Amino acid sequence: MKENLNLIDFFEHFDKGNPYMMAAISELQDNLPEKLLDKRSGWFLTWSQAKKK
Repeated sequence: MKENLNLIDFFEHFDKGNPYMMAAISELQDNLPEKLLDKRSGWFLTWSQAKKK
């Protein structure tokens, strides 16, 4: 049975100083579809609104 990961869990425990975590994030980014890395993608537009609060 497949178990999906919850990315929020990763954000809550992310340690920028941990080289394994940084390597994992880089690997994830390398494997994301290009459309999700576009600054005009829906998720990023939603994310960017957080700074406007």
